[in-house]
Amino acid sequence: MFESSIKSAYTRRFKEKGAQAEGVFWSSRVSQTARFEQVLANMKAEFGSNSFYLADIGCGYGALLHYIQSKPAWRQIDYSGVDINPEMVSYCKREHTSHKHRFSLGRQPKHPVDFAVFVGTFNLCHTDDYELWEDYILRQLAFSWACVRYGLILNITSLETAKINNHIFYVNPVAFSKKLASQFGAVSAAPTRFVPQDTTFIICKEKHERHITKLRKAQR
Repeated sequence: MFESSIKSAYTRRFKEKGAQAEGVFWSSRVSQTARFEQVLANMKAEFGSNSFYLADIGCGYGALLHYIQSKPAWRQIDYSGVDINPEMVSYCKREHTSHKHRFSLGRQPKHPVDFAVFVGTFNLCHTDDYELWEDYILRQLAFSWACVRYGLILNITSLETAKINNHIFYVNPVAFSKKLASQFGAVSAAPTRFVPQDTTFIICKEKHERHITKLRKAQR
C-alpha cells in the first residue's frame, strides 16, 4: 500500500537531486559513509575476514558498491544490490555497466549470501502508524533471513521514545532489539559511530543454523 508512495517519493527525489546522498534522502554524505563503515566493520568482525558475500537491500543508486570499490580494505567483498524501485535498479545497471549483473529488482537476495544489509533502508516511511511500519520492517527482514548464512545488519534512526516524525521512523533501541530477538534470535545493538540518533543492529544466526542453511542451499 505505502510502497508505491515510497517508490514515487524516491523517484522524484532522485530526479531532483541526482546520484548523491541527498538524492536518496540521506542528510549528508558524511552520515552515509559512516553507516557504510559501520555495517562493513560489523560484518568483518562476525565473519572473521573481509572476504564475504553481501546483499545490499534497498541499494538505491549503488553508493555502497562504489564505496567498497574505492576502499582497498573492502575490495574483496562480493557485492549484490537489490531494490524495489525499478528506476534505481535501471540506473545502477547503466552506471555500473561491468557490474550490472549484480543488481536486481526485488526485496531479498536473489542468491544465498553471507549477510544482508539494510543501510537506512527503513528510515523514511509514508504512514503515521508506528506498529504498521514496524511490522512491515520485520516482514522485509524475514524475507532475507531465509537467504543468509550469517545474519542481517541494519542501521536505523533511533530515539529514547519510539515515534514517527516528519516521515522518519525512530525506534527505541531496547524495545526494537527485543522485537528482533523474539522473531530471529541473538541481537546486539550499538549507536552508529559518528551518526547521532542512529543505531546499528546485528542479528546473527546460531552456528548450527548456519550449517543447516548451507546444507539446504547445497541440496537445491
